[in-house]
Amino acid sequence: MSESDVVFKKLGGEKRFGEDKVKIKENYVRFLNKTGGVVQINIKAPREELIDTYEFFSKINDMESLGMDIANSGDRWNHYFRGVTDLTEDESGSGYKFQVTLQIRDAAPQSHVR
Repeated sequence: MSESDVVFKKLGGEKRFGEDKVKIKENYVRFLNKTGGVVQINIKAPREELIDTYEFFSKINDMESLGMDIANSGDRWNHYFRGVTDLTEDESGSGYKFQVTLQIRDAAPQSHVR
C-alpha cells in the first residue's frame, strides 16, 4: 500500500475472496464530518479508477462494520456503513463521483489492514 492510499476493509459480515478490502488514492477522497458521528466520504476520480471502489461499497449491507486505513496509519477508525449514492459524472465532466455515508462506531484500534 502506498502512503497516499485510503484502504477500506470489511470488519464483519459476509466476506468473499478479493471483496474484503479496497484501496483508492487519497487525493480522490474527501471527508466531511457531520453531526451525530456521521462521516460523508466524497470520492471523485476518472471512472476507471472508481469501478472497483464503487463495486466494493455497492455490495456492503447497511450497518456492516468497516475499517479505514488512511495513508498507512492503521485501521483505527471503525464505522458502520450507512449507504452509497449512485456513480455519476461530475458536473465539470472531468471525472465521476459518488458519496459514501458512515456512522462512527468507536475509535478503538483494530488489527492492521494487510
